[in-house]
Amino acid sequence: MEKKKINLVAIGPQGKRVGLVVSSFRQFITKSCDKFGLQNDKTLKVALSDDTEIDEEYFEFVSPGSELHISSSSEDAPKEIQALAAFLHRCLQNQPQVHDRIMGVLRESSQSPKVAEILGLLSASSQDLVSMSERKCDNEWFKGLDTKFKTKESVMRNSAEMRMRGYFEQAKKELLADDSSSSGPARQAIEFFRQQLKNCGHNAAYFDRTASKCLRLCNSDGLFECEGQYDLSRCFSSHFINPYACREARIVFSTWNLDHVIEKSRAILPTLKKALKGTRAESINLPYFHSLLFQHKREKEGEDPEGNLKLVHIACHVKKPHEDRCDQGKIYLEEEYSSDKTNGCDVMDGRRVTQSQSRSCGVTATTNLVSTRRRKRTSIDIHSVRRSKRLCLITKKEKTKRQNCYKPL
Repeated sequence: MEKKKINLVAIGPQGKRVGLVVSSFRQFITKSCDKFGLQNDKTLKVALSDDTEIDEEYFEFVSPGSELHISSSSEDAPKEIQALAAFLHRCLQNQPQVHDRIMGVLRESSQSPKVAEILGLLSASSQDLVSMSERKCDNEWFKGLDTKFKTKESVMRNSAEMRMRGYFEQAKKELLADDSSSSGPARQAIEFFRQQLKNCGHNAAYFDRTASKCLRLCNSDGLFECEGQYDLSRCFSSHFINPYACREARIVFSTWNLDHVIEKSRAILPTLKKALKGTRAESINLPYFHSLLFQHKREKEGEDPEGNLKLVHIACHVKKPHEDRCDQGKIYLEEEYSSDKTNGCDVMDGRRVTQSQSRSCGVTATTNLVSTRRRKRTSIDIHSVRRSKRLCLITKKEKTKRQNCYKPL
């Protein structure tokens, strides 16, 4: 006679819940292992919520709808740690502020193995939704967002892009405040920044976990780590967040800052504005200022770091004035030259050279080479003219002499 099937709720090691319809203890074990990725061996443990262990005999008396916890006894964490991890996960879902406070307290003693275990369990409890990308798979994450966004990645790309657009609008407002001309140096600088941002997609890849590793600021799962305050090499508070995990984490991530190491309002824009009003406005190093305003600070082995932005938790965002200032040796290009152009050539010190020669790198050498060649050609031309005049005089004398020789006596 076939055994009667009953509905049960299986709860996995990370708190994941799955409804099962089974007729025996062995069937419950098999289906649970398939759902939670557990190995079906002798280390498996099945228990009620009060930690009463269930075996094949006791399973016959389990009521329909009961919740049974299944785990591997060899890797079973202490009951109190599991409870704390579950509590922290609920905080993450409902009260982001409380969650941040609790996590801050835990990180104060981050060397503790138990703390590491708690953080690991907390991370695992949200992992099931982290990998989801499309709106239809995690609709709660998209709550309150425009329906045009279909994936989490598109939302995060838009978030990074909006920050860059905000920096651009601030720069535009500041630089054009005293310049109403339509083609002045300030207007040209703004157009340069606009084009550069367009070329790099407004750095939207910074927050996109599917972007190239050399572009994104997170790992492939979407985990971001604080890079520490502007004058430190790293974050000593171990701040981290994954805005792809849940809606609350996405909202909390909006409080993280792309901090300018050399301050935008106190240093970069005032320096650029002053240079644009000076006599050397046509030779300002705009790529340098673009990197200060819009590019992430990346370390390169054996080279000076590029960019100026660091991703930081709000607690690591220092509001007091920074000591860093713009590099005076990089404000202007290495060699001044005018922007006049003729047939694809630049005019430099009154001489025409190709655009490739007029780039900032190697400008001095190219200028000297052109000058030397010009002097040599000029010298040859002068001597040629003098020689041709002497030849002309000799020819006239010879002609006159010959004519006199043949005159009749």
